[in-house]
Amino acid sequence: MKVFSDQSLVFDVPKALIKHRACNLGRALINTAFLAVWTCLICGSLASQINAATVRAYVQPEAARPNQVINYVITVQDGQVQSLPNLRFPLQIGQTSGVSTSQQVSIVNGRQSVSLQLSWGITATEPGEFVIPTQTIIVDGQPVTTNEVKLTVGQGDTPMANGQGGEDKNTPILQIELSRKEIYQGEVMPLTCSLYVPRQTQLRRVGLIEIEKSDFAIARFPQTNEQTSTIIDGQSYYVLSYRTTLSSLRTGDLKVGPASLEMLIEVPMEGQQRQILPPGFPQGFFGGVSEPRKMEVKSQQVTLRVLPLPTEGKPANFSGAVGDFQMTATASPTELTVGDPVSVEIAVSGSGNFDALNTPSLVSTGGWKLYPAKRYNIEGQIDQNQTPTLERRVGYSQVMVPEAVHNEVPPFELTYFNSTEKKYITLRTAAIPVNMKPAAAVAQAEASAGGTAVIAEVAPLVTEPQANITDILVRTAGISNWVTPTYSALIHSKAFWSAQVVPLLLFVLACVIAWSKRRQARANVGRVGELMSAWKEIEEPGAKDQDFLRRSAQFIQSLHPGVSSKDAELKSILDRYALTNFTASAPEPISPVEKSSMLKALHALMQQSVKKLGLLIICLGCLSFIHAQTPAAAEESPDAVYRNAVAELEKGNFTKAQYLAESLTKKTPPHLSAEVFQIIGHARYRQKDLGRAALWYQRAQLLDERNPELRQNLRHLSDLTRYLAFNATSPLAEFSFLLSLDQWLFLAALGFWMLVLPLAWCVMRGRIQTWPFVVSAVGLVILLPASALAALRPASETRVKDISIVNQPDISAYTAATVTSGSVISLPPGSQVKVIDKRGSWVFVEIPNVPENLRGWVESGALTRLWIWDEKLVP
Repeated sequence: MKVFSDQSLVFDVPKALIKHRACNLGRALINTAFLAVWTCLICGSLASQINAATVRAYVQPEAARPNQVINYVITVQDGQVQSLPNLRFPLQIGQTSGVSTSQQVSIVNGRQSVSLQLSWGITATEPGEFVIPTQTIIVDGQPVTTNEVKLTVGQGDTPMANGQGGEDKNTPILQIELSRKEIYQGEVMPLTCSLYVPRQTQLRRVGLIEIEKSDFAIARFPQTNEQTSTIIDGQSYYVLSYRTTLSSLRTGDLKVGPASLEMLIEVPMEGQQRQILPPGFPQGFFGGVSEPRKMEVKSQQVTLRVLPLPTEGKPANFSGAVGDFQMTATASPTELTVGDPVSVEIAVSGSGNFDALNTPSLVSTGGWKLYPAKRYNIEGQIDQNQTPTLERRVGYSQVMVPEAVHNEVPPFELTYFNSTEKKYITLRTAAIPVNMKPAAAVAQAEASAGGTAVIAEVAPLVTEPQANITDILVRTAGISNWVTPTYSALIHSKAFWSAQVVPLLLFVLACVIAWSKRRQARANVGRVGELMSAWKEIEEPGAKDQDFLRRSAQFIQSLHPGVSSKDAELKSILDRYALTNFTASAPEPISPVEKSSMLKALHALMQQSVKKLGLLIICLGCLSFIHAQTPAAAEESPDAVYRNAVAELEKGNFTKAQYLAESLTKKTPPHLSAEVFQIIGHARYRQKDLGRAALWYQRAQLLDERNPELRQNLRHLSDLTRYLAFNATSPLAEFSFLLSLDQWLFLAALGFWMLVLPLAWCVMRGRIQTWPFVVSAVGLVILLPASALAALRPASETRVKDISIVNQPDISAYTAATVTSGSVISLPPGSQVKVIDKRGSWVFVEIPNVPENLRGWVESGALTRLWIWDEKLVP
């Protein structure tokens, strides 16, 4: 029993332990299960919040014409549609087709997002503004309500073929459509160009839309389009809509268009078409024989009224931006010390002319050092192949350094004109609080009393001011230094190079004179010497009468051949000569009085000949001066037109100033000058046409390399657009542009003369002196660098040959002659390129780049030749 009891006792202890441990394990399992259920509920709640379905409705496009088929679209994001809505539309809108679906899957930061699009075809029967009510759709078992959608239906003008009412119903039609008939100058407005293609016409290829841009800044039409269908006068069309944006460069009633478009269509061959399918269906694919035909269609012109911006209430810092904008600002860090940089990120969003926005300005700059802000794109259209949009969001990164203790970063402000409210608005960000400490240095100097450390406040570091050019510098000259068509460089002048032979000839002559120095030089050289010699012989004392009369007769015949009867004194001398030399009788000797009279007559003859020669020279000079002063035509002189252009520019009439200045460059022959080119550049800049402003500034720089105002304006445009330009091949070639080629040649010629002439003088004199060698050494110092720089300086033809300028924004170079190919580099407006080859509407160009130039294809319509006149006019 004892053993049994002991055994029972032994077995009873483990059971108690097992029971106790089982209770603890049960409690742990319950707690774990509760925690797992709670975790699942939290994760499910978070997942449901993260992946909550969103529903949005819209129409595409937002504006239409009567009977035009458009799409009503409902987009479901991150949800499963279990039941389609029972669509409700206004009475004037009808459904034309059933639902079509498309699905898009995207993965962002590891999270998958699924978007489902439900699309129906609808059409409106009459013009007006309609509101499509909300629709109810079942998503993930729950009813979800969409938003209301606004649809604008215009008057629906019937498009005309080629803009002129063509009769061929198989011909596509191109039409320009404006959302409004009146805008403000600088305001950005949508522009739609729609291609109406008849159902029976097969479209094989569509080119790029070209449109007149003289009065407008129009973004390039993309290749992507929106396709709809419509019925006009019983004819069925499918419509390809290309959308872009437009803004006006000047005011008034302006014409938009016409637009043109090249395409390739399939045309049935005459006598080969067989009707297999019902009318309205393309027959060419099923037995009909067709041929491709290239054709060009043109649109109509649309009148647009452009209003000037009001002058009342116009802020002084207004930059020309028109639209509706919002602005926010953030700063980091907010805990800093005086002298630490602060980065302020400013975001400007909205719709309008973002290109005319200036960097937001700081309200109070006291105690702050600002560096040039950097602009970048946050949201908006970047891809040129996509449709441009009015909605954008740009950012400005502004670095500031506090020079004193501040409690906050001051607000930034931005001014624009709101075309909807028709008034100027100034946006201002909120001040950003910061915790700033003064800059301090600990000086370990013992004080006389206690020797404690003294903390001294240190003045902020003062740095050199940096250039912050925010506008062009307009400083017009009073006169224009015209480049005349008769201009020719010294390098092409035969007279210049012939003149350089003179020092060598002089040197050779000096050697000949030194060799023949001991010989007697001729007493008289030339006709003047002969006359003087003859006169001396006449005046020779003691000469016989026969010799005197013979010499006098020869003198008279040389100066006055054919003496008439009116010259009695001269005739008496000749008669006396004949009587003395050709008669048998002995003549009477010449008395002193008679001889004196004869000498007086001969002297008068000599003076008379000299006077006649001088009078002839004076008459020829007067005739040349009168001819030079005679105006070529009664039209206004170029100087007067230039002064009028300067006056219009100062008044702010930039379009008229541009017209007057450009009229000078189109005359025959053209009147060109750096001053005229700068006026055109100023006017283009004020009209926000930065590409053409850079073009005219670069043309002006070709004529005036050292103009400081011009170089500053080009630097400002480079800061704005970062345009690309070809640099000089070497530092010496760049240094050679300090002077023109003529000036370098003139210096080289001067040095050559200074080198040779002193040596010739030494040889001729036959003795050595110091100063000729000094002058020759100076001439050599001038000759060598001047001739080297003249040789390194590019010639006029090579400086401008095949060089073109990008005149539009948003231009890129591509790897092939199509915008769907790969990109090479973006070309900001004002960039230089060198044309290598041409192919249709595309050109193959060389693009400046570091470390090696690039090559690619660019649309020819975006380029303008740098120099369109005679290349020899370039210095």
